[in-house]
Amino acid sequence: MSRLHSMPRDKQQRHTRSTKGEATRLRIIESAAELFHARGVDGTGLEQILRQAGAGKSQFYQHFANKNALVCDVASWWEQHLCASLDNNGHGIASLDALEGWLLEVIDQLEVQHCRRGCPIGTLAADMHDTDDTNRAAIGQCFKALESRLYDVLRRIQQQGGLSENANLEALAHFILASQQGAATLTKAYGESRPGRVAITQAMQYVRSHSAGTL
Repeated sequence: MSRLHSMPRDKQQRHTRSTKGEATRLRIIESAAELFHARGVDGTGLEQILRQAGAGKSQFYQHFANKNALVCDVASWWEQHLCASLDNNGHGIASLDALEGWLLEVIDQLEVQHCRRGCPIGTLAADMHDTDDTNRAAIGQCFKALESRLYDVLRRIQQQGGLSENANLEALAHFILASQQGAATLTKAYGESRPGRVAITQAMQYVRSHSAGTL
């Protein structure tokens, strides 16, 4: 007998409502993530999000106080997905070549979208207003999480002898994240992937200058 069928009827109903509610919430977040990435936060209206999610306003306000609250959840959603891609399905990136491959894959994904979009988190950051302190904190947390994952990757590579013991891993993680953001912005601005690829390749040449035996 399934766990759901073993519940009392009233608990089954509450569980079903909770499951459906969470599914609706996730659809709204995923729809907003897609539309914000394509059109920006300011260029996306609530009606567009709800239409794509197949949800109504009453359902929206059951889960989000306002659009800013949704932006925060979208930032967290992207954080989970981008960090998971760096974790490489639990195996973890363990070489500078693999790290460069991950960075170039991000550009590949932008190319699939005809180079009309930049980094999804960078797009959220670009639409922040001076008074958006809550959104700033959520978007900043996403960048910090990515930087922390990059640090872990570099630490793993260092432990395996791929980077010098004297390499400043924190500074390199900052540099890689900034290079990735710049490469994504160039790809969108120029409408082609070549400038972004060149930026990534040059950035990784600098990172390799900190390989074991070069410092």
